Amino acid sequence: MGRRAKVYKIILVIGLTIIISLFHYLTQRQEMYYHLFYRELYFLPLILGGVWFGLRGAVLTSLSITILYFPIVVNYWQGFSVNDFDQILGLLLFNIVAIILGFISGREKANLKALQEAETLAALGRTVSGIAHDMKTPLVAIGGYTRSIKRKLAREDPVQEKLDVIVEETQRLEDLTKDMLAYARPVPLNRDSGDLNRLARECCRITEELAKQRNVKIETHLSSSLPAINLDPVAMERAILNLIGNAVQASSEGGVVTVQTERLGDEVVLSVVDCGPGIPLEIRPEIFSLFFTTKKEGTGLGLPIASKIIDAHGGRIEADDNVEKGMTFKVTLPVGRS
Repeated sequence: MGRRAKVYKIILVIGLTIIISLFHYLTQRQEMYYHLFYRELYFLPLILGGVWFGLRGAVLTSLSITILYFPIVVNYWQGFSVNDFDQILGLLLFNIVAIILGFISGREKANLKALQEAETLAALGRTVSGIAHDMKTPLVAIGGYTRSIKRKLAREDPVQEKLDVIVEETQRLEDLTKDMLAYARPVPLNRDSGDLNRLARECCRITEELAKQRNVKIETHLSSSLPAINLDPVAMERAILNLIGNAVQASSEGGVVTVQTERLGDEVVLSVVDCGPGIPLEIRPEIFSLFFTTKKEGTGLGLPIASKIIDAHGGRIEADDNVEKGMTFKVTLPVGRS
């Protein structure tokens, strides 16, 4: 809804409510049938407010109608007569209809938005898959031929340095195409009873070299009472590796990344805590979006892939501010099979 269109719709709803109220105030008291007709007309702005602006619009419209119509009820009060009861019932009906209409309208809008997003992601996934598939073969050929040439040249040959750059950049593009294909394809889970603590330790061990290069320490606080959960160890390892790697890269030199697990009711939670600069609130809703990244050399695929894997397990991933600095990425998974 454009801003101008939204303003016009608001003016229309307010205008209709005021005009109908003026009809009431300008009509003689004894012309009761006209008042009954005008009262029914209030449903017009009420429906428009609910359809256009959801629950909030419907409730605000119904409250406005109640305020404007209440003096009519007081002015025509006859001491709890049948007509008085009908007037009060009419006011209650406006507000009840507003809540129901607003709730239904909001739910339908949410369903429509989810459907549109799903269709967009499906189309984007097909496009990404096609691009990645077309890129994969020539990249493998470039990398292979370059390595072959490197082996045939003397080590002191000045061309070696340029070939190293080609190999490095080709490998980076190959990794990118793998991530693109991983995101575009469905996540086929090979579930088994798994130990989340063992996965966390293994991921920390794999990330140790990166942490040493950046002078960052990785600490673990893993719950000893964590139950086994149904998961795909390969897919979940990839998601956790991504979160720990991001935390290490985000943390400042000399910082600490903490990986911890705990059980909360019927769920287990794995948290990855960094000591980096954090993520601004205005861009936080976008961090799980495809190709969105704040890193200079990032692809914008790591967090979306991690989120997709966790969703496939029936879990959820959240990002919160730490008390002092940095972010906590929290993965919540059900204990039972989803």
